Amino acid sequence: MWKLLKSGLMNAWNQPFAVCALFTYNLLWGLILYTAVRSIVVPLLHRYPSPELTREAVQLFWLEGQFQITKTDLIVPYLWWALVLLLMRMVLSPLLSAGIYYSLEHTELNAGYRFVRGVRKLGLSFLGLYLLQIVLTVAPLYLLGTKVIEGYHSHASLTAIGWHLMPWFGIYVAYLILIQTLFMYMQFGLASGKSILISCRLLVRNVLTILLLAIVTLSVTFTISALVMTSAMIWAGFAALALVQAYRLLHMFCKMWTITSQHALWNANHE
Repeated sequence: MWKLLKSGLMNAWNQPFAVCALFTYNLLWGLILYTAVRSIVVPLLHRYPSPELTREAVQLFWLEGQFQITKTDLIVPYLWWALVLLLMRMVLSPLLSAGIYYSLEHTELNAGYRFVRGVRKLGLSFLGLYLLQIVLTVAPLYLLGTKVIEGYHSHASLTAIGWHLMPWFGIYVAYLILIQTLFMYMQFGLASGKSILISCRLLVRNVLTILLLAIVTLSVTFTISALVMTSAMIWAGFAALALVQAYRLLHMFCKMWTITSQHALWNANHE
């Protein structure tokens, strides 16, 4: 397993174009979301009653907001914008993945060329897999919702409800990890021209190693994230800002390492 992790680390290091593409995509997406949320939240904060006013003024503010949301079409433009952003995300994410996975499989080509070629050649296939993954991810939420309602009616305190729901949330998280790993290997198969059946068979045969690789890479990523966030809170100022921005690039590298480690296992077993 350590050989696979080392091989994945070297492969991630040899994919600077893909790492920069991930970094740029997430940076631009974060800026878009920040701008959209800021344009909504800041005007509301300016209208929020100051601490000098009475409690009735605060209640009036919330009543007015509830009336405008429920009785007028004030929220409709914001819902449309949210839908547009969601659709953009649903289209761009699989296209980006197509370029990354094709780049991993065709290292003999120029970095920028193979990335663009992967988007053009595999974009529609990856989009179809992404939509199927979303359906499989959302489908269990109905059962989870029924368990939440059941726990709300059968338990008196939030602590009891939490203990009641914890196993179900744990099962759902494990399910999400399984779905994500399954579709990762299906994407490996698409990028290399192999069938989905081969991807599933390889996943079943090496499930323990695959899970260990995922646990190690995710643990390293989580540890780095915790250290950076803790340092940013302690060292407030420009140094913290520079550290957080550098961390974003490192985080994208760790994300690429997660993919390349699994791809190293794929290369070692699919032939």
